Amino acid sequence: MKQLVRAVLVALLVPLALPIAATAQTIDKPVATVSLIRLEVYSQLQFKADLQRVEQTLRRSLTADERKQFLDTQIDTILFRQYCEREKIIVSDADVNQAYLQMKSQLGPGADDAAVDASLRAQGVYADPKTYIRQQMLLSRYLQLKKADALKAIQTPSSDDVLKEYELRKATLIRPDSVRLSVIYMDLRGKGDDDKKKGLALMQSLASKVKSDPSSFDAAMLKGMDPSSGYHATSSIMISRSPQALAAYGQSFMDTAFGMKVGEISPVLSDATGYQIIRINEILPQKQLTLSDPVPGQANATVQDYLIYELTMRAREAFLKSAQDELIAQLRKEGSVKIFDQNLGS
Repeated sequence: MKQLVRAVLVALLVPLALPIAATAQTIDKPVATVSLIRLEVYSQLQFKADLQRVEQTLRRSLTADERKQFLDTQIDTILFRQYCEREKIIVSDADVNQAYLQMKSQLGPGADDAAVDASLRAQGVYADPKTYIRQQMLLSRYLQLKKADALKAIQTPSSDDVLKEYELRKATLIRPDSVRLSVIYMDLRGKGDDDKKKGLALMQSLASKVKSDPSSFDAAMLKGMDPSSGYHATSSIMISRSPQALAAYGQSFMDTAFGMKVGEISPVLSDATGYQIIRINEILPQKQLTLSDPVPGQANATVQDYLIYELTMRAREAFLKSAQDELIAQLRKEGSVKIFDQNLGS
């Protein structure tokens, strides 16, 4: 649970507290009052709503101690928000909306609000998406305005640091058996039986042609860029012998790809998505990766680049935790907090 609370605190993801929202039918009570630049009430109804969102994501109820820890993160969030207000650290609604649309677009065409919410919950984010975005942007601007020099002072890992990290993680830095291939394919998802029959005939004719004249495969791939060709092509895909690749491509495709020789062209393959013809361009046996080897799936990044990035991010995260702990401790001293334990519920 401490990791849960730290994740919420570090990213400042929790929803903003609202003033008491009493109605004629419901008598609300304060769970906490917080004041840095003004008195703000965190109500029992709001606390229960926020708690429910967390418990739904975790699929369990929080213990009494966990509820108190969660309340602490809520209080810290209110203090931070009031601090940003006092220091004129501002994020506009337009900035939040733009970032939200970008987040949605990264999930692919057709992604809706529910998809964004589900994606964040899968990452352990319990706030609504726009609250999360606003808090992240406030935190980023706080660091830029108040901690820029300290951020710049974070040093690139030394060669000794990289070597130590490599030796520590050497057992996991393995490239599995892999093949690099080109594929000509026809996507027939959602198509009727007639389209599938015509598609199969076209792909079989194409397979026969490139089999008899392998040099024509590249020309066939280029033709796949033409919308009128009736098929598509991808010039280079690297596939490793792994559970992830098996789930993505299926057993038949994997067996064919890893059973061929360099330069060999397959017959027409079929799966639930449609038809494919593949050519093997390179076979890469399993290998212990060195620092100069490319990271599998990232031809422009070496293992050394990857380790430097990981070590730098680790140093930045440690700095971020320290900076936030320092700020929250300062705000706790400056501000006034009162907790009503009797209203926390069970």
